[in-house]
Order: sequence, then structure tokens, then C-alpha cells
Amino acid sequence: MSPIRNYTIEYSLICSIGKVRRNNEDNFYADGHIREDVDSLEESVLSGKVSASDNECFAVFDGMGGEALGEVASFVAASHTLDFLADKNEFDEYIYELSAMLNQKVCDETKARSLVLMGTTAAMVQFYKDTVYVLNAGDSRVYRLSGHTLQRISKDHIAYGYGKAITKFLGMPDDEEPLSPYIAECKYQSKDIYLLCSDGVSDMLTDDEIEEILDQKSPVDTLCRELVDAALRKGGIDNTTAIICKIS
Repeated sequence: MSPIRNYTIEYSLICSIGKVRRNNEDNFYADGHIREDVDSLEESVLSGKVSASDNECFAVFDGMGGEALGEVASFVAASHTLDFLADKNEFDEYIYELSAMLNQKVCDETKARSLVLMGTTAAMVQFYKDTVYVLNAGDSRVYRLSGHTLQRISKDHIAYGYGKAITKFLGMPDDEEPLSPYIAECKYQSKDIYLLCSDGVSDMLTDDEIEEILDQKSPVDTLCRELVDAALRKGGIDNTTAIICKIS
């Protein structure tokens, strides 16, 4: 029997509106759960365990509010992720195929609403056999703590000028510029910790501060709570979503 089947992924998730925003444009996918009520101001909190052999995916989506419909874009991405993964055991590595489908679904919703543009960032990981596949578009990030060292394993797609412009996101029309998200893969090890987060976390905390929180001998739900609370204490100027996955 492959030793991979002995690994468990413990996860914890918190999705908070933050301290400044009046609506929550973040959404997520974790173990068959998404944020169903996009109008709710209540914090979403989840935790659980999945087997490494389940071919599971975790994702954070941060809606872009230029059209005041960021929460719609992130919900479209989350809900279609839920539908896609209902039969995920039929797939091997599926994360790139999934992102392409989500991009088209957001584009379709944009056209249906007669909007010029609507989009959402994405940070996604898929645990398959002994490998973790990482994909991101925009400024939502994926980190890995291995040993005592934190490494950012996603790539920001940002242009700085008058403010911060997201250069890649779900909802980019293919006739203008095909979506080309950042993709990476690596082998995971026991005790590795993976963090997916919206910029409501990474804009408030430095990488060193994130590393200090994650590098504690605490349960994943405690780590997730400390991380989100730290981001809120530093200002909480944006919606704040974090998913922590620990290999055990």
C-alpha cells in the first residue's frame, strides 16, 4: 500500500468582512463548502480533515469590486468549483482545467449582466498523491511553511501606478488576452503547512509576521484564528480570508 494514503490534511478556514468594508467580496472552496450567502456579514469559520488520497482542492477567491459586483464574481468561481469537484475522483491533475472553466464562467456572467468587466482573483491548491499543485491569478497568495521556513509559492500579478491594478484574474475575456495563471507543483512532506489567503491578510502582515504565527505548535484552527486576528489588529482594511492546511 502506498504510504501516501496515510497522510491526512487538517484544514481550518476563516472568512471575515474585515473592519472597514461594508460587504464581503471574498469566497472560498474547502471540502465541499463555499460561502453561500454573499449578502451575509457574518464570519465564516470551518475546520476538518481530509485524506491525502481524496484528490482534494482548496481555494480562495477575492472579488474585484470595480463594478460593485466582486462578491458575484467570487461566488460564481466558488459555486462552479463546487460543481466541478463533485466528481473530482474522475480527474488526475485538474487545477488548470478548473481555472480555465472558472474564467469562462465569470466571463459568461459578466456578459449576462451586460457589464464591461467583472472578475475575481484566485489562489488554489490541489493535493494529489504525493504532490501539491498550486495555481494563482491576481494577488491572493499561497505560502508554504516547511521546517521553520516560510516560502511564498504563488506569484502576484500586480501593476503599480495610480493605485494597485490586478493584471491577471478570473474573468479575463479570451479574445483580449488568454488567462495564463501562475502554476507550480511540489512534493509535500509531513508537517508542512500551506496557507491560502486574500490580500486582506498579506497586505496587513509581513511574511515574517505570517511565518512567526504559522511556526507555532498549535492546532490549525488556533493558527488560523491568530492569523486573521493579527490582520484585523493591523487595520483589517479589506475582507480577510485564510485557509490553513497541515499535512500530518
